[in-house]
Amino acid sequence: MTSANTTVALHHILVKSPLLANDILHELELGADFSDLAEEYSACPSANNQGFAGYHDLDRLPSALVEALAAWDGEQPYTQAIKTPLGLHILKPVSRLERTLLNDELADDPAEQPNSLAD
Repeated sequence: MTSANTTVALHHILVKSPLLANDILHELELGADFSDLAEEYSACPSANNQGFAGYHDLDRLPSALVEALAAWDGEQPYTQAIKTPLGLHILKPVSRLERTLLNDELADDPAEQPNSLAD
């Protein structure tokens, strides 16, 4: 069985320091522009594109980023800092994820899996 991959537009600010991440989050709370902060502080080459890192298949992103995107409730225009091996990411999601993520609890229950034969 082949599952359809979900592609997302990824806007982020990548920093190495938790202190810098906290400062950026504070600036965002005060109304600073995400794009400006990305250009100024992000360690990712996407800083040259106002933090836009392109379109990415969810299956190829670090699980911490996918989980943060799935948990994003849309109330804030950005996420808290998410730690990955590359550093700390502050994401600016464009839209909510539409697919259900399979986690360990769902994996143990065949009735909860997509296209389950347990129906």
